[in-house]
Amino acid sequence: MSKISQRRALLLAAIVPALLVAGCSGNTQAMKGAASPTDMDSVAPDTSPEDSPEASPGGGEAETAVQGFFDALKSGNVDQVTDTFADDAVVLLAGQPTAEGGEAIKSLFQKQLQGGNGMKQATHTIDETRTAGPDDAIVRATSKQGNDNMRELFVLTKEGEEWKISQFMNNKG
Repeated sequence: MSKISQRRALLLAAIVPALLVAGCSGNTQAMKGAASPTDMDSVAPDTSPEDSPEASPGGGEAETAVQGFFDALKSGNVDQVTDTFADDAVVLLAGQPTAEGGEAIKSLFQKQLQGGNGMKQATHTIDETRTAGPDDAIVRATSKQGNDNMRELFVLTKEGEEWKISQFMNNKG
């Protein structure tokens, strides 16, 4: 297992169980970033009022990468959507089988966007960004897609100088 894969696994092991439990239990405080300090020791919230790189290394850039994903969805361009993900990314869309890797992710989004792109009218809000060192970030967002309110969690990693989505999960709010 590569160092990047190990780092992602540890990061996910630390945050995803708390977020899943919070989402299932109706406890919205954990979804707002109020998880216990022991769960989030290595994850620093991006709460600075400044948008400078010194105040939140990578936080603004990670948000830009997620916004690029949302823009690609709205355009209906599957190749642009796929390009926002790391080669070994994992996507867990509500009600869909897990997609691992570029080809599976492309196939998943082709199905999601076929027959007219309902995403063109969707609205997306980035609610919170947390950096986890210089090369990892977590972005939490909400979207309104038709009558559905969706919650989204992105884990991003830096590949060279570019932020890529390594893990993406959504569910209905």
